[in-house]
Amino acid sequence: MKKRVSRWIIMIAAVCMMMLCPAITGYAADGTLMLSDPTGKVGSEIAVNVRVDAAGQPIGDANITLSYDTAMLEFVSGTNAQGGDGTVTLSASGTGTETEHLFELKFKGLAEGTAAIRVTESTAYLFSDETLNLTTGEAAVTIEPGDGTEGTEGTETPAGTAEPTERVLGQESIEIDGAYYAIYENFTDALVPTGFSRSTVQYAGVEHSAIRQDSSGRVFLLMISGDEDPIMVLYNESDSTFIRAERVDVSESFYIFVLAAADGSTLPEQFSATSLVLHNVNFPAWQNMESMDFYLVYALSSSGVEGFYQYDVVDSTYQRYVPQNEASPEPEEEEDDSTLGKIQAIIKDNLLILAGAVVVIVVILFIIILVLSIKLGRRNAELEDMYVGDERDDKPKVKKKSRQQFVGYDDSDEEDDEEDDYLEDDFDDSEYDDDSEDDSDDDFDSEDDYDDEFDDDFLDEDDEEDEDDIKEYVPKKKDSYEDVDFIDV
Repeated sequence: MKKRVSRWIIMIAAVCMMMLCPAITGYAADGTLMLSDPTGKVGSEIAVNVRVDAAGQPIGDANITLSYDTAMLEFVSGTNAQGGDGTVTLSASGTGTETEHLFELKFKGLAEGTAAIRVTESTAYLFSDETLNLTTGEAAVTIEPGDGTEGTEGTETPAGTAEPTERVLGQESIEIDGAYYAIYENFTDALVPTGFSRSTVQYAGVEHSAIRQDSSGRVFLLMISGDEDPIMVLYNESDSTFIRAERVDVSESFYIFVLAAADGSTLPEQFSATSLVLHNVNFPAWQNMESMDFYLVYALSSSGVEGFYQYDVVDSTYQRYVPQNEASPEPEEEEDDSTLGKIQAIIKDNLLILAGAVVVIVVILFIIILVLSIKLGRRNAELEDMYVGDERDDKPKVKKKSRQQFVGYDDSDEEDDEEDDYLEDDFDDSEYDDDSEDDSDDDFDSEDDYDDEFDDDFLDEDDEEDEDDIKEYVPKKKDSYEDVDFIDV
Protein backbone atom coordinates (compact mmCIF):
# COMPACT_ATOMS: atom_id res chain seq x y z
CA MET A 1 0.00 0.00 0.00
CA LYS A 2 2.79 2.39 0.87
CA LYS A 3 4.50 1.72 -2.46
CA ARG A 4 1.33 2.58 -4.36
CA VAL A 5 0.90 5.84 -2.45
CA SER A 6 4.56 6.74 -3.18
CA ARG A 7 4.09 6.07 -6.88
CA TRP A 8 0.98 8.24 -7.01
CA ILE A 9 2.79 11.06 -5.21
CA ILE A 10 5.71 10.86 -7.68
CA MET A 11 3.34 10.88 -10.66
CA ILE A 12 1.45 13.91 -9.35
CA ALA A 13 4.73 15.76 -8.71
CA ALA A 14 5.94 14.98 -12.25
CA VAL A 15 2.69 16.27 -13.75
CA CYS A 16 2.97 19.48 -11.73
CA MET A 17 6.55 19.99 -12.90
CA MET A 18 5.52 19.51 -16.52
CA MET A 19 2.75 22.06 -16.10
CA LEU A 20 5.20 24.54 -14.60
CA CYS A 21 7.88 24.04 -17.29
CA PRO A 22 6.27 26.36 -19.88
CA ALA A 23 6.16 29.11 -17.29
CA ILE A 24 9.83 28.82 -16.30
CA THR A 25 11.32 28.04 -19.72
CA GLY A 26 13.39 30.89 -21.15
CA TYR A 27 14.13 31.50 -24.78
CA ALA A 28 17.38 33.10 -25.92
CA ALA A 29 18.25 34.96 -29.09
CA ASP A 30 21.67 35.73 -30.54
CA GLY A 31 23.15 39.20 -30.91
CA THR A 32 26.52 40.92 -31.30
CA LEU A 33 28.47 43.48 -29.29
CA MET A 34 31.06 45.23 -31.46
CA LEU A 35 33.62 47.96 -30.75
CA SER A 36 35.44 50.07 -33.31
CA ASP A 37 39.23 50.20 -33.73
CA PRO A 38 40.08 53.91 -33.87
CA THR A 39 43.40 55.65 -34.36
CA GLY A 40 44.40 58.85 -32.56
CA LYS A 41 47.32 60.83 -31.29
CA VAL A 42 48.83 61.45 -27.93
CA GLY A 43 46.96 64.25 -26.15
CA SER A 44 43.95 64.20 -28.50
CA GLU A 45 40.49 62.74 -28.02
CA ILE A 46 39.81 59.37 -29.56
CA ALA A 47 36.23 58.24 -30.26
CA VAL A 48 35.28 54.63 -29.69
CA ASN A 49 31.90 53.38 -30.95
CA VAL A 50 30.07 50.53 -29.23
CA ARG A 51 27.14 48.82 -30.94
CA VAL A 52 24.74 46.19 -29.55
CA ASP A 53 22.87 44.52 -32.41
CA ALA A 54 19.80 42.30 -31.88
CA ALA A 55 19.90 40.81 -35.40
CA GLY A 56 16.83 42.69 -36.63
CA GLN A 57 14.62 42.02 -33.58
CA PRO A 58 13.31 44.75 -31.24
CA ILE A 59 15.86 45.25 -28.50
CA GLY A 60 15.15 45.92 -24.85
CA ASP A 61 17.54 46.68 -22.00
CA ALA A 62 21.33 46.39 -22.27
CA ASN A 63 24.01 46.76 -19.59
CA ILE A 64 27.70 46.59 -20.50
CA THR A 65 30.91 46.98 -18.52
CA LEU A 66 34.21 47.82 -20.27
CA SER A 67 37.79 47.93 -19.05
CA TYR A 68 40.73 49.91 -20.45
CA ASP A 69 44.41 50.61 -19.75
CA THR A 70 44.70 53.75 -17.59
CA ALA A 71 48.34 54.20 -18.55
CA MET A 72 47.44 54.79 -22.18
CA LEU A 73 43.82 56.02 -22.13
CA GLU A 74 41.75 58.41 -20.07
CA PHE A 75 37.95 58.26 -20.14
CA VAL A 76 36.40 61.63 -21.02
CA SER A 77 32.68 61.11 -21.71
CA GLY A 78 30.15 58.92 -23.45
CA THR A 79 26.53 58.34 -24.42
CA ASN A 80 24.69 56.70 -21.50
CA ALA A 81 28.10 55.97 -20.02
CA GLN A 82 29.81 56.45 -16.70
CA GLY A 83 33.41 55.60 -16.02
CA GLY A 84 36.82 56.22 -14.61
CA ASP A 85 39.74 54.33 -13.04
CA GLY A 86 39.85 51.78 -15.88
CA THR A 87 36.13 50.93 -15.99
CA VAL A 88 33.22 52.24 -18.09
CA THR A 89 29.57 51.23 -17.52
CA LEU A 90 27.02 51.49 -20.35
CA SER A 91 23.24 51.14 -20.03
CA ALA A 92 20.29 51.66 -22.36
CA SER A 93 16.61 50.72 -22.67
CA GLY A 94 14.64 49.99 -25.82
CA THR A 95 11.23 51.30 -26.83
CA GLY A 96 10.32 48.42 -29.11
CA THR A 97 11.13 50.23 -32.36
CA GLU A 98 14.93 50.02 -32.51
CA THR A 99 16.96 46.89 -33.16
CA GLU A 100 20.29 48.12 -31.80
CA HIS A 101 21.88 50.38 -29.17
CA LEU A 102 24.73 52.75 -30.09
CA PHE A 103 27.19 54.21 -27.61
CA GLU A 104 29.88 56.77 -28.44
CA LEU A 105 32.76 56.95 -26.00
CA LYS A 106 35.59 59.49 -25.94
CA PHE A 107 39.02 58.77 -24.54
CA LYS A 108 42.19 60.81 -24.43
CA GLY A 109 45.44 59.31 -25.65
CA LEU A 110 48.17 59.37 -23.03
CA ALA A 111 50.99 57.32 -24.55
CA GLU A 112 52.06 55.87 -27.87
CA GLY A 113 51.13 52.32 -28.64
CA THR A 114 48.04 50.12 -28.93
CA ALA A 115 45.54 50.11 -26.08
CA ALA A 116 42.85 47.45 -25.72
CA ILE A 117 39.29 48.09 -24.54
CA ARG A 118 37.68 44.84 -23.44
CA VAL A 119 34.18 43.72 -22.46
CA THR A 120 34.19 42.37 -18.90
CA GLU A 121 30.44 41.91 -18.43
CA SER A 122 27.35 42.19 -20.63
CA THR A 123 23.63 41.47 -20.29
CA ALA A 124 20.99 42.25 -22.88
CA TYR A 125 17.34 41.40 -23.57
CA LEU A 126 14.92 41.64 -26.42
CA PHE A 127 11.90 43.89 -26.02
CA SER A 128 9.87 40.72 -25.38
CA ASP A 129 12.07 40.02 -22.30
CA GLU A 130 13.87 37.15 -24.01
CA THR A 131 17.55 36.82 -23.21
CA LEU A 132 19.92 38.13 -25.88
CA ASN A 133 23.17 36.16 -26.04
CA LEU A 134 25.88 38.57 -27.18
CA THR A 135 28.95 37.64 -29.16
CA THR A 136 31.46 40.16 -27.86
CA GLY A 137 34.57 41.69 -29.36
CA GLU A 138 37.12 44.23 -28.25
CA ALA A 139 38.64 47.48 -29.46
CA ALA A 140 42.28 48.10 -30.37
CA VAL A 141 43.03 51.81 -30.07
CA THR A 142 46.16 52.90 -31.93
CA ILE A 143 47.81 55.93 -30.33
CA GLU A 144 50.35 57.75 -32.46
CA PRO A 145 52.79 60.45 -31.39
CA GLY A 146 51.35 63.96 -31.15
CA ASP A 147 52.47 67.07 -33.08
CA GLY A 148 52.95 69.30 -30.00
CA THR A 149 49.80 71.39 -30.48
CA GLU A 150 47.27 69.24 -28.70
CA GLY A 151 46.34 69.48 -25.05
CA THR A 152 45.41 72.34 -22.84
CA GLU A 153 47.44 74.70 -20.72
CA GLY A 154 48.71 73.21 -17.52
CA THR A 155 48.49 69.67 -18.88
CA GLU A 156 51.59 67.74 -18.01
CA THR A 157 53.21 65.40 -20.45
CA PRO A 158 52.68 61.80 -19.25
CA ALA A 159 55.73 60.02 -18.04
CA GLY A 160 57.45 57.95 -20.67
CA THR A 161 55.97 59.92 -23.56
CA ALA A 162 58.58 61.08 -26.06
CA GLU A 163 58.68 64.68 -27.15
CA PRO A 164 56.99 65.14 -30.53
CA THR A 165 59.45 65.33 -33.43
CA GLU A 166 59.14 66.82 -36.87
CA ARG A 167 58.29 64.37 -39.63
CA VAL A 168 61.04 63.60 -42.07
CA LEU A 169 59.71 62.66 -45.49
CA GLY A 170 61.36 61.38 -48.59
CA GLN A 171 61.75 63.56 -51.64
CA GLU A 172 59.89 61.17 -53.94
CA SER A 173 56.21 61.75 -54.62
CA ILE A 174 54.51 58.38 -55.12
CA GLU A 175 50.98 58.04 -56.51
CA ILE A 176 48.79 55.43 -54.83
CA ASP A 177 45.08 55.14 -55.69
CA GLY A 178 44.94 58.64 -57.11
CA ALA A 179 46.70 60.33 -54.17
CA TYR A 180 50.34 61.32 -53.80
CA TYR A 181 52.36 60.13 -50.82
CA ALA A 182 55.88 60.61 -49.43
CA ILE A 183 57.87 57.98 -47.53
CA TYR A 184 57.81 58.50 -43.77
CA GLU A 185 61.41 58.18 -42.65
CA ASN A 186 61.53 58.83 -38.88
CA PHE A 187 58.50 56.87 -37.64
CA THR A 188 58.45 55.68 -34.04
CA ASP A 189 58.52 52.12 -32.74
CA ALA A 190 54.82 52.41 -31.83
CA LEU A 191 54.02 52.10 -35.54
CA VAL A 192 55.98 48.85 -35.93
CA PRO A 193 53.52 45.93 -35.71
CA THR A 194 54.25 42.79 -33.78
CA GLY A 195 56.20 40.34 -35.91
CA PHE A 196 57.97 43.13 -37.84
CA SER A 197 61.37 44.71 -37.43
CA ARG A 198 62.97 47.87 -38.76
CA SER A 199 64.77 47.64 -42.06
CA THR A 200 65.82 49.71 -45.08
CA VAL A 201 65.03 49.45 -48.77
CA GLN A 202 66.42 50.99 -51.95
CA TYR A 203 63.99 53.00 -54.07
CA ALA A 204 64.97 55.32 -56.95
CA GLY A 205 68.59 54.97 -55.90
CA VAL A 206 67.92 56.22 -52.38
CA GLU A 207 67.82 54.25 -49.15
CA HIS A 208 64.57 54.60 -47.18
CA SER A 209 63.33 53.43 -43.80
CA ALA A 210 61.04 50.41 -43.89
CA ILE A 211 59.72 47.52 -41.83
CA ARG A 212 60.10 43.86 -42.76
CA GLN A 213 57.89 40.93 -41.68
CA ASP A 214 59.99 38.34 -39.93
CA SER A 215 58.00 35.31 -41.13
CA SER A 216 57.53 36.17 -44.82
CA GLY A 217 60.24 38.75 -45.51
CA ARG A 218 57.74 41.13 -47.13
CA VAL A 219 58.65 44.81 -46.92
CA PHE A 220 56.28 47.64 -45.92
CA LEU A 221 56.75 51.37 -46.10
CA LEU A 222 54.95 54.01 -44.06
CA MET A 223 53.75 56.92 -46.18
CA ILE A 224 52.08 60.26 -45.53
CA SER A 225 49.92 62.47 -47.71
CA GLY A 226 49.74 66.04 -46.43
CA ASP A 227 48.69 66.20 -42.78
CA GLU A 228 46.95 62.84 -42.79
CA ASP A 229 47.92 59.91 -40.64
CA PRO A 230 50.56 57.48 -41.96
CA ILE A 231 49.44 54.52 -44.01
CA MET A 232 51.16 51.19 -44.64
CA VAL A 233 52.13 50.22 -48.18
CA LEU A 234 53.42 46.85 -49.36
CA TYR A 235 56.55 47.35 -51.47
CA ASN A 236 57.47 44.79 -54.15
CA GLU A 237 61.23 44.87 -54.42
CA SER A 238 61.19 42.93 -57.69
CA ASP A 239 59.28 45.53 -59.73
CA SER A 240 59.33 48.56 -57.39
CA THR A 241 55.53 48.77 -57.13
CA PHE A 242 53.40 49.83 -54.18
CA ILE A 243 50.17 48.24 -52.89
CA ARG A 244 47.94 49.89 -50.33
CA ALA A 245 47.49 47.81 -47.16
CA GLU A 246 45.11 48.12 -44.25
CA ARG A 247 45.56 46.31 -40.96
CA VAL A 248 42.55 44.43 -39.53
CA ASP A 249 42.79 42.84 -36.09
CA VAL A 250 41.07 39.47 -36.06
CA SER A 251 41.95 38.60 -32.44
CA GLU A 252 44.36 39.70 -29.75
CA SER A 253 47.24 37.79 -31.28
CA PHE A 254 46.25 37.59 -34.96
CA TYR A 255 45.76 40.24 -37.63
CA ILE A 256 45.83 40.56 -41.40
CA PHE A 257 46.85 43.24 -43.89
CA VAL A 258 44.15 43.58 -46.55
CA LEU A 259 45.87 44.39 -49.87
CA ALA A 260 44.49 46.55 -52.65
CA ALA A 261 45.72 44.35 -55.49
CA ALA A 262 44.83 40.76 -56.35
CA ASP A 263 43.96 38.51 -59.28
CA GLY A 264 40.56 36.86 -58.95
CA SER A 265 40.61 34.99 -62.27
CA THR A 266 41.19 31.67 -60.53
CA LEU A 267 38.21 31.97 -58.20
CA PRO A 268 35.05 29.87 -58.72
CA GLU A 269 32.25 31.24 -60.90
CA GLN A 270 29.96 32.10 -57.98
CA PHE A 271 32.29 34.93 -56.92
CA SER A 272 31.64 38.27 -58.61
CA ALA A 273 34.17 41.14 -58.60
CA THR A 274 33.17 44.15 -56.50
CA SER A 275 34.69 46.44 -53.88
CA LEU A 276 34.59 46.54 -50.10
CA VAL A 277 35.08 49.57 -47.86
CA LEU A 278 37.41 48.98 -44.91
CA HIS A 279 38.27 51.92 -42.66
CA ASN A 280 37.01 54.36 -45.30
CA VAL A 281 39.21 52.79 -48.00
CA ASN A 282 37.98 50.86 -51.04
CA PHE A 283 39.57 47.46 -51.56
CA PRO A 284 38.90 44.97 -54.38
CA ALA A 285 36.69 42.10 -53.26
CA TRP A 286 34.70 39.22 -54.71
CA GLN A 287 31.18 38.60 -53.46
CA ASN A 288 29.76 35.10 -53.19
CA MET A 289 26.55 35.28 -55.25
CA GLU A 290 25.26 32.08 -53.66
CA SER A 291 25.70 33.54 -50.17
CA MET A 292 25.57 37.31 -50.40
CA ASP A 293 26.94 37.96 -46.89
CA PHE A 294 30.40 36.61 -47.71
CA TYR A 295 33.24 38.34 -49.57
CA LEU A 296 36.76 37.35 -50.51
CA VAL A 297 39.65 39.77 -49.99
CA TYR A 298 43.34 39.31 -50.64
CA ALA A 299 45.47 39.70 -47.53
CA LEU A 300 48.73 38.92 -45.75
CA SER A 301 48.36 37.47 -42.26
CA SER A 302 50.50 38.16 -39.23
CA SER A 303 51.92 34.65 -39.59
CA GLY A 304 53.12 35.39 -43.14
CA VAL A 305 50.40 33.51 -45.08
CA GLU A 306 49.33 35.40 -48.20
CA GLY A 307 46.11 34.57 -50.02
CA PHE A 308 42.35 35.01 -50.07
CA TYR A 309 40.40 35.47 -46.84
CA GLN A 310 36.65 35.18 -46.46
CA TYR A 311 34.93 38.13 -44.78
CA ASP A 312 31.53 37.73 -43.10
CA VAL A 313 29.74 41.08 -43.11
CA VAL A 314 27.22 39.90 -40.51
CA ASP A 315 29.68 38.79 -37.84
CA SER A 316 32.60 40.97 -39.07
CA THR A 317 34.94 37.97 -39.02
CA TYR A 318 37.73 36.83 -41.32
CA GLN A 319 38.74 33.30 -42.18
CA ARG A 320 41.30 31.94 -44.60
CA TYR A 321 39.61 30.75 -47.80
CA VAL A 322 40.38 27.29 -49.12
CA PRO A 323 38.71 26.24 -52.40
CA GLN A 324 36.66 23.07 -52.08
CA ASN A 325 38.23 21.47 -55.12
CA GLU A 326 41.74 22.28 -54.01
CA ALA A 327 43.68 19.16 -53.27
CA SER A 328 47.06 18.95 -51.65
CA PRO A 329 49.75 17.89 -54.14
CA GLU A 330 50.78 14.30 -53.79
CA PRO A 331 54.50 13.63 -53.46
CA GLU A 332 56.08 12.22 -56.58
CA GLU A 333 56.99 8.59 -56.31
CA GLU A 334 60.31 7.34 -57.60
CA GLU A 335 60.03 5.08 -60.62
CA ASP A 336 60.97 1.44 -60.08
CA ASP A 337 62.88 0.07 -63.10
CA SER A 338 62.69 -3.55 -61.97
CA THR A 339 60.40 -6.09 -63.63
CA LEU A 340 58.08 -6.16 -60.64
CA GLY A 341 57.95 -2.38 -60.62
CA LYS A 342 57.07 -2.26 -64.31
CA ILE A 343 54.30 -4.81 -63.78
CA GLN A 344 52.93 -2.79 -60.88
CA ALA A 345 53.06 0.38 -62.97
CA ILE A 346 51.16 -1.31 -65.81
CA ILE A 347 48.52 -2.59 -63.38
CA LYS A 348 48.21 0.85 -61.79
CA ASP A 349 47.87 2.61 -65.15
CA ASN A 350 45.28 0.11 -66.43
CA LEU A 351 43.43 -0.60 -63.21
CA LEU A 352 39.98 0.03 -64.66
CA ILE A 353 40.63 -2.17 -67.68
CA LEU A 354 41.91 -5.01 -65.48
CA ALA A 355 38.92 -4.68 -63.20
CA GLY A 356 36.57 -4.89 -66.19
CA ALA A 357 38.40 -7.94 -67.53
CA VAL A 358 38.14 -9.69 -64.17
CA VAL A 359 34.42 -8.99 -64.06
CA VAL A 360 33.95 -10.38 -67.59
CA ILE A 361 35.93 -13.54 -66.76
CA VAL A 362 33.90 -14.11 -63.62
CA VAL A 363 30.65 -13.72 -65.57
CA ILE A 364 31.82 -16.15 -68.27
CA LEU A 365 32.88 -18.74 -65.68
CA PHE A 366 29.53 -18.39 -63.96
CA ILE A 367 27.69 -18.97 -67.25
CA ILE A 368 29.84 -22.03 -68.08
CA ILE A 369 29.25 -23.53 -64.63
CA LEU A 370 25.53 -22.86 -64.93
CA VAL A 371 25.29 -24.52 -68.38
CA LEU A 372 27.32 -27.54 -67.27
CA SER A 373 25.14 -27.91 -64.17
CA ILE A 374 21.99 -27.86 -66.28
CA LYS A 375 23.39 -30.40 -68.75
CA LEU A 376 24.61 -32.68 -65.98
CA GLY A 377 21.21 -32.54 -64.32
CA ARG A 378 19.45 -33.46 -67.53
CA ARG A 379 21.92 -36.31 -68.18
CA ASN A 380 21.38 -37.72 -64.70
CA ALA A 381 17.61 -37.52 -65.21
CA GLU A 382 17.87 -39.42 -68.53
CA LEU A 383 20.04 -42.12 -67.01
CA GLU A 384 17.71 -42.48 -64.05
CA ASP A 385 14.69 -42.82 -66.36
CA MET A 386 16.52 -45.44 -68.46
CA TYR A 387 17.50 -47.66 -65.50
CA VAL A 388 14.19 -47.31 -63.74
CA GLY A 389 12.32 -48.11 -66.98
CA ASP A 390 14.33 -51.31 -67.57
CA GLU A 391 13.70 -52.53 -64.05
CA ARG A 392 9.98 -51.93 -64.43
CA ASP A 393 9.89 -53.78 -67.79
CA ASP A 394 11.72 -56.82 -66.34
CA LYS A 395 9.18 -57.28 -63.57
CA PRO A 396 5.90 -58.98 -64.66
CA LYS A 397 2.73 -57.18 -63.93
CA VAL A 398 0.43 -59.37 -61.84
CA LYS A 399 -3.00 -58.89 -60.42
CA LYS A 400 -3.58 -58.37 -56.81
CA LYS A 401 -3.82 -61.59 -54.77
CA SER A 402 -2.15 -63.62 -57.56
CA ARG A 403 0.19 -66.49 -56.95
CA GLN A 404 3.09 -64.66 -58.54
CA GLN A 405 3.03 -62.11 -55.75
CA PHE A 406 4.05 -64.76 -53.27
CA VAL A 407 6.95 -66.24 -55.26
CA GLY A 408 10.02 -66.23 -53.10
CA TYR A 409 8.17 -65.88 -49.83
CA ASP A 410 8.33 -68.99 -47.53
CA ASP A 411 6.42 -69.53 -44.36
CA SER A 412 8.65 -69.09 -41.39
CA ASP A 413 9.29 -71.81 -38.87
CA GLU A 414 7.62 -69.77 -36.20
CA GLU A 415 4.30 -69.83 -38.09
CA ASP A 416 4.55 -73.64 -38.54
CA ASP A 417 5.23 -74.11 -34.86
CA GLU A 418 2.32 -71.89 -33.92
CA GLU A 419 0.02 -73.85 -36.23
CA ASP A 420 1.19 -77.15 -34.80
CA ASP A 421 0.66 -75.92 -31.28
CA TYR A 422 -2.78 -74.75 -32.19
CA LEU A 423 -3.71 -78.15 -33.62
CA GLU A 424 -2.27 -80.01 -30.66
CA ASP A 425 -4.16 -77.79 -28.25
CA ASP A 426 -7.39 -78.25 -30.09
CA PHE A 427 -7.30 -81.92 -30.74
CA ASP A 428 -5.10 -83.41 -28.04
CA ASP A 429 -6.97 -81.91 -25.14
CA SER A 430 -6.80 -83.80 -21.91
CA GLU A 431 -10.44 -83.12 -21.23
CA TYR A 432 -11.50 -86.04 -23.39
CA ASP A 433 -11.84 -89.25 -21.33
CA ASP A 434 -10.69 -92.62 -22.47
CA ASP A 435 -14.15 -94.05 -22.09
CA SER A 436 -15.76 -91.58 -24.33
CA GLU A 437 -13.02 -92.16 -26.86
CA ASP A 438 -13.65 -95.91 -26.86
CA ASP A 439 -17.38 -95.50 -27.22
CA SER A 440 -17.06 -93.25 -30.13
CA ASP A 441 -14.29 -95.08 -31.98
CA ASP A 442 -16.67 -96.85 -34.22
CA ASP A 443 -18.37 -93.62 -35.19
CA PHE A 444 -15.17 -91.89 -35.97
CA ASP A 445 -13.90 -94.81 -37.99
CA SER A 446 -16.89 -94.74 -40.22
CA GLU A 447 -16.62 -90.99 -40.59
CA ASP A 448 -12.90 -91.22 -41.32
CA ASP A 449 -13.55 -93.68 -44.06
CA TYR A 450 -16.03 -91.33 -45.61
CA ASP A 451 -13.69 -88.36 -45.28
CA ASP A 452 -10.80 -90.27 -46.81
CA GLU A 453 -12.80 -91.17 -49.83
CA PHE A 454 -14.01 -87.60 -50.25
CA ASP A 455 -10.55 -86.17 -49.77
CA ASP A 456 -8.98 -88.49 -52.28
CA ASP A 457 -11.50 -87.66 -54.90
CA PHE A 458 -11.21 -83.93 -54.31
CA LEU A 459 -7.43 -83.92 -54.34
CA ASP A 460 -7.33 -85.91 -57.55
CA GLU A 461 -9.57 -83.42 -59.23
CA ASP A 462 -7.51 -80.48 -57.96
CA ASP A 463 -4.28 -82.02 -59.18
CA GLU A 464 -5.72 -82.55 -62.63
CA GLU A 465 -6.96 -78.95 -62.77
CA ASP A 466 -3.60 -77.59 -61.61
CA GLU A 467 -1.74 -79.58 -64.25
CA ASP A 468 -4.11 -78.40 -66.92
CA ASP A 469 -3.75 -74.74 -65.84
CA ILE A 470 0.02 -74.81 -65.73
CA LYS A 471 0.27 -76.47 -69.12
CA GLU A 472 -2.17 -74.10 -70.78
CA TYR A 473 -0.50 -70.76 -69.69
CA VAL A 474 3.16 -70.01 -70.13
CA PRO A 475 3.94 -66.40 -69.09
CA LYS A 476 5.95 -64.39 -71.56
CA LYS A 477 7.70 -61.04 -71.21
CA LYS A 478 5.39 -58.11 -71.27
CA ASP A 479 2.27 -60.41 -71.36
CA SER A 480 -0.75 -59.48 -69.28
CA TYR A 481 -1.73 -61.57 -66.30
CA GLU A 482 -5.28 -60.33 -66.15
CA ASP A 483 -6.82 -63.45 -67.88
CA VAL A 484 -5.00 -66.04 -65.72
CA ASP A 485 -7.05 -67.97 -63.14
CA PHE A 486 -5.29 -68.85 -59.95
CA ILE A 487 -6.28 -71.23 -57.19
CA ASP A 488 -6.68 -69.61 -53.84
CA VAL A 489 -5.22 -71.70 -51.05
